[in-house]
Amino acid sequence: MIDRRRLRVWWDALRYTAFAGTDAPPKRSAGLNWLRGLAIVGCGLWAAFVTFSTVSVPPPAKTFNVLVTVLPCLLAVRSPLWGWRTLIVGIVSTPLTLPGIAASWGWPWAPGFALTAALVFYLVGESNDQPELAWAGLISFCAATPFLSDWRDAALLVLLGGIAFFLGNTVRQRRLAEEERAAHQERRLAEEMRAALLEERAGIARELHDVVAHHMSVLALRADSARFRFADQDKADREAEIWREFADLAGTAREGLTELRRLLGVLRSEEHAVALTPQPGLGKVAELVEGVKAAGTPCDLEVRGDFDHVPVGVALSVFRIVQEALSNAIQHAPGSAVSVELVSASDSVRLLIENGPVDGPKRTDQAGGGHGLVGMRERAAMLAADLEAGERPDGGFRVALTVPLDREGCPQP
Repeated sequence: MIDRRRLRVWWDALRYTAFAGTDAPPKRSAGLNWLRGLAIVGCGLWAAFVTFSTVSVPPPAKTFNVLVTVLPCLLAVRSPLWGWRTLIVGIVSTPLTLPGIAASWGWPWAPGFALTAALVFYLVGESNDQPELAWAGLISFCAATPFLSDWRDAALLVLLGGIAFFLGNTVRQRRLAEEERAAHQERRLAEEMRAALLEERAGIARELHDVVAHHMSVLALRADSARFRFADQDKADREAEIWREFADLAGTAREGLTELRRLLGVLRSEEHAVALTPQPGLGKVAELVEGVKAAGTPCDLEVRGDFDHVPVGVALSVFRIVQEALSNAIQHAPGSAVSVELVSASDSVRLLIENGPVDGPKRTDQAGGGHGLVGMRERAAMLAADLEAGERPDGGFRVALTVPLDREGCPQP
């Protein structure tokens, strides 16, 4: 039974080979394309010179053969298939305009034209798939067969043309394999980055889960114990305490909702054991700095402002960013001084961490697969904060973070 799909593929290949516009050129840089075109034109001009010097016919016929020799190369610079189509015209017309050429060197085509044919066949093989090559070879053989003297000439023609097509197609297949390998490498790196991003989001979600659980626990405990705590007070004192209690509960609920909104924005991993230790806050930044100093790295800390109004989730995220920035400074710039500046204002929390250039030659043994900056950016995006992380002009590194807060100390939406 005839496979109609395969038959349609070969029919489309025939139409494309014989009548289509331009075939896709190989993907190269502009400079390489320019050099390639220059080489093809040079080969065509040299083949035309060979034809001009070896053919002894009247001037009109000689001019025609020179044009038929060089024109396929000129067209092949833009489209090898159009060069091949022009070559077919030369295959048919050259024996008719050079009746004595076969007696002089055994072929009904001029030597220069044979060189042009080999080059064009190679270019067609380099820029087209196998079905197009099969049709191009078949049409070329059918066009040349009437001018061949015996089967040995036909076999030699098939061998030489097949070698040119094969070499061109081999180069094409190798180029396609390299492009596929490069695309696979890009996809693999993208998957690794995505996996690192999901891992960072999962870590952030686990931390925020603990923060939300703490707020909800405090809210439920205070609501359940309110009736017992205010039972023995006077009516006037009880009303005032109740109003203050409601205000505190509302503040705790708003802060818990803010953390809950952040939690819903990131991925939560189910495989996580509940942490029993309290989450670190901005008060622990000093301990981080002391740890850096103990490791032998000069580190200065400047803290300004009151951090009591900073939400727990914000404090936790800022602490993690400080932790990651200090780790990067120790790992990638050993021996350079580090400065940490932490400022709390009524409407924002600002963080600035800088380290100087590497003291001595840069370390080249560090793997480039760290994902610390990815985690920083994820935490900054969760807080709707501005994060700048990059190298300084002197070769050091700078991390600047600004977290906006509203009047009650909650991050602005």
